[in-house]
Amino acid sequence: MKENHDIIHEELKKFFLNEALTLCPSARIDIPEREKLWMLYIHLKRINKLMSTLHNQDFSGYMTEMQEALSYYLVPNNETKKKKLRQNEHSIDFNQFAIRLPQLSDTIEHYYLYINHRLKILERVIKLYFPENFKKTQLPPKI
Repeated sequence: MKENHDIIHEELKKFFLNEALTLCPSARIDIPEREKLWMLYIHLKRINKLMSTLHNQDFSGYMTEMQEALSYYLVPNNETKKKKLRQNEHSIDFNQFAIRLPQLSDTIEHYYLYINHRLKILERVIKLYFPENFKKTQLPPKI
C-alpha cells in the first residue's frame, strides 16, 4: 500500500513540475526541482490572490461615476482634442470591461476554489519531497 502512495506522490510531483514549465517560463532553465516547485507555488499564490480580488470587487457600481468625475482631471489641458477623445475611449473600454466582470463572478469563484485546492496539494508535495525547505512564510529561493 505504501508503494501505491509513493507512485501517486511521484506522479503528482511530475504533474506539478510540468505545470511549472507551462506557467513559469523561467522554470525551463536548468534549476533544481525544488526551485521549480517554488516558482509554481508563488505563481499559483498570485493567481489565487488575483481571483480573490476579482471575486470580492464590485466594479460595476462606481466605475462610470468615477470616470465621469475624474476624466476632466485625468486628461491634461494642453493635449489635443483628438488625444483627449482617444484617452476617453480607452477609459470607456476599461469601464465596459469592469462592468462585465460581475457576470463572470461564478467562474472567478470556481477558479479561485480550484487554485486554492491546487495550492494545498502542491504544499503537501513540497513538504513531502523537500521538508527542510518548506515554511509557508519563507520566501522562495533566489534564482
